Amino acid sequence: MKKTVIFSTAGLFFVNLIIGLLTTSYHPFNLIATSVIILATGGLNYITAALPLKDAYKVAHFFLFSFFGVIMFLLLLFSKHQIQDNWCVVVSLVLLMLEAFALYITYKVNNHTNSL
Repeated sequence: MKKTVIFSTAGLFFVNLIIGLLTTSYHPFNLIATSVIILATGGLNYITAALPLKDAYKVAHFFLFSFFGVIMFLLLLFSKHQIQDNWCVVVSLVLLMLEAFALYITYKVNNHTNSL
């Protein structure tokens, strides 16, 4: 499962990079921001695959992280070309932190229920 996450993240990253380099309407700020979100979503999915969680938690987190990853990608794809006063960046960062927090809480709850 970890190899699948790595290869799919790398594939999406390189497709995004190639499209960004070939298309003049794809601003460099948006290219960098969407690339970071692709890598962050892939990283969270990789951590989910690596953690000793129950299968239901893993599947739920894969779908949750992928869904929010697409939302953040679209937000940053069509956002303003600057970081100042950019609410799309703020919303994406908040969603990313909520995802990381949800993964942490799930890990702690899973370990607590396994130790009982």
